[in-house]
Amino acid sequence: MKEFFHAKDDKRATFQRSPSLGGVKSLRLISHGESHPAIDATLIGQSEPMRLLKLSIQTVAKSSETVLITGESGTGKELIARLVHELSARCNGPYLAVNCGALSESLLESELFGHVKGAFTGAIGTKKGFFESAGNGTIFLDEFAEMLPAMQAKLLRVLEERKVRPVGMTDAKEISFNARVIVATNRDLRKDVREGKFRQDLYYRVNVLQINAPALRFRCDDIELLAKHFIHRYNERNDCQVSDHFSSTVLRQLKSYPWPGNVRELENAISRLANMLQDSSALRSAGLSPQLDWSNCKPKLRNRSPKSQLPLFTPIKRHASERLATVRHEAKRQKDLERYERVLEISNGNVSEAARLLRIPRSTLQSRLLVLKSKSQSIRTSPLTH
Repeated sequence: MKEFFHAKDDKRATFQRSPSLGGVKSLRLISHGESHPAIDATLIGQSEPMRLLKLSIQTVAKSSETVLITGESGTGKELIARLVHELSARCNGPYLAVNCGALSESLLESELFGHVKGAFTGAIGTKKGFFESAGNGTIFLDEFAEMLPAMQAKLLRVLEERKVRPVGMTDAKEISFNARVIVATNRDLRKDVREGKFRQDLYYRVNVLQINAPALRFRCDDIELLAKHFIHRYNERNDCQVSDHFSSTVLRQLKSYPWPGNVRELENAISRLANMLQDSSALRSAGLSPQLDWSNCKPKLRNRSPKSQLPLFTPIKRHASERLATVRHEAKRQKDLERYERVLEISNGNVSEAARLLRIPRSTLQSRLLVLKSKSQSIRTSPLTH
């Protein structure tokens, strides 16, 4: 299993499987809008996207339905899957993870469904697959969207019938399984479905409960906490005492960079910086800029470039101070709209549930959405003046 790259500490990242993690205690915490202590001990972050993510994990953990975890590379999808398992009623069962993108189609089929003796060259005995071995626990299929069409069809049938046929089995007998299935991908499945790259029926089959792992650029308030944690981890691993005090220049650079590699990229950058500045009392900007490769950032991510903190639109012509105030106001409005839309996505379009998560009346949420969307549309359609 991959290392939990943004767990608060390595010891706490290995859970004690205890029934107390699930059940009544989790339900009570959810009803009060609080995150479970096990999640707070594992996921670093106090921003709004992280608060919503933690509540989503608790809500999904109550069910045994299939879970689809989406998010960019490096956002912690495997860690989320493990948390869902550990907070569920299945926490005492096995947790088995397989990277579907790292195996050939034939090997993946054998690993997932098992095989009988003589099924292929080298099959010297019968072997149980992951679905059967998971028992009453959880099976996690990472990068499952990388499966070839033929394998997608087989997985669809398995999920619908809740039965597997080991490779090489010739009789009609199939093996039932009871494990919960969690899948994850960094691809846009709806786009892949439109382009014919992913089966539409399989998409609908796995998209029962969905959790989206937020990109690091959408949770900039957590960057300093994460960076300090990675400094502490570096010190423990290398038996040194690099200071976790960041200069204002470094913090500005860290928060303005879009982090296309997300938390994984941040950890690597902090580790390289700490290695270069072991004798410094404070982590200054020297040596940081080479770690941040803007050339690899997609154009849509560059709106947080250090050269400009302004959005990618030009406000109407006014005095400089008025223009800056307008830009800030519109940026806040866009941020609020994205926040509300994200909560609605988490609550599957249920306005009442979204309002509960946001801790505002339902009518207030509806009116704010109407105002924000109308303002956003007027900005996009109005002519720009200079």
